[in-house]
Amino acid sequence: MGMAMLTAVTGLQAHQRKLDVIANNIANINTVGFRSSRVLFQNLFSQLLSGGSAPVGNFGGSNPQQVGLGVKIGSIDISFQQGSLLYTGVSSDLAIQGNGFFILSDGQKTAYTRDGSFDLNASGYLIDPATGMRVQGYLADDQSNIDTNQPPRDIVIPIGSAGIVRPTTLVNLIGNLDADAPVSPNPTVVTRTIEVYDSLGTPRSVTISFTKQATPANQWLWETTYEGNVVGSGALTFDVNGALPPGTEGTVTIPGSLMNTNGSQPADLVFDIDFSEVTQLATGNSVGSDVTIRSQDGFPRGVLQSFNIGANGEIIGVFSNGLTRVFAQVALATFSNVGGLLQDGNNMFLETPASGSAQVGPPRTGGRGIVSGGVLESSNVDLGNEFSSLIITQRGFQANARTITAADTLLQETVNLGR
Repeated sequence: MGMAMLTAVTGLQAHQRKLDVIANNIANINTVGFRSSRVLFQNLFSQLLSGGSAPVGNFGGSNPQQVGLGVKIGSIDISFQQGSLLYTGVSSDLAIQGNGFFILSDGQKTAYTRDGSFDLNASGYLIDPATGMRVQGYLADDQSNIDTNQPPRDIVIPIGSAGIVRPTTLVNLIGNLDADAPVSPNPTVVTRTIEVYDSLGTPRSVTISFTKQATPANQWLWETTYEGNVVGSGALTFDVNGALPPGTEGTVTIPGSLMNTNGSQPADLVFDIDFSEVTQLATGNSVGSDVTIRSQDGFPRGVLQSFNIGANGEIIGVFSNGLTRVFAQVALATFSNVGGLLQDGNNMFLETPASGSAQVGPPRTGGRGIVSGGVLESSNVDLGNEFSSLIITQRGFQANARTITAADTLLQETVNLGR
């Protein structure tokens, strides 16, 4: 009876521990990126009352007789099943669809998490606001190239401070040069002003003029000037249908010395003018020529206003002038045995010898999964399953308590035998 009581006590202890785990799961039902746990039991040692014997002659043998000595916690396993994704609309919120973990570092300690509720601090670092640890990733150079062979570093997104410009490299013209434009007594000259941008984002006004030629009748000379200096010229020869051959272009070069009017020293501004969409058709003197600029690919200076994060983890900055630029790519880590990770609070895990070393790389590689911006991953706790386990655990605890009561009653009867 004393053995029965001690055995039941192990049952109470085991079920109490399982109840603790269930309570923790339920408590974290709304914790972002939380991973639920489960408890598995194992029996303790058994007391051998008699050993088994092999068959001998007509004797069939016997099996061993054992009495179990109770139960123990075999393991407490963490479930890493995917949680549901919740849309937040916050660009710094991230979620992983796959097996990876975000990497956090404070310079001394490295932790891993599925909680992507990140934010920017005053210095532009992407951080976990609960701990202040910085999110790790691969930084891009000025041409948006990312080298994922380099070790991950702190991700910086300098909202409001980074600027970007794009010098003009191509100007597209569209319109018509009047085929009936007179050339006598003076040739017809059509003049337009176009605005382009140098390497510093400074707007530069360039004048382009078209002069009708008497012979051949289907030819116009073009010339571009900047502040009275000729910076480009050529001839446009139209076919019998009034069209130019595809790819008809001219090159304009504005020396940096001509643009040095504000103390800056930009490089030479070189761009092409595409004349392919210019025609020479008869329009009548009342209409005349209507050549105009359709587009140019230069932009003035823009300030970084916002960012978004793509499925491959690239952080793309959006500037006030409409340009975009890749600043970094979020790094993810996977482990050979995720069950070996050590929970460290604040939704973080630590690497252990049981988990193996972190295998770090970009999203969409090595089974790490993809990254979604503007969403968070919810807890993977199944509330229905937890309440079912809660009821089963409660009954198990009650049954073990009843065993102790029964053993106590029998022990009391045994004591009363001496009266």
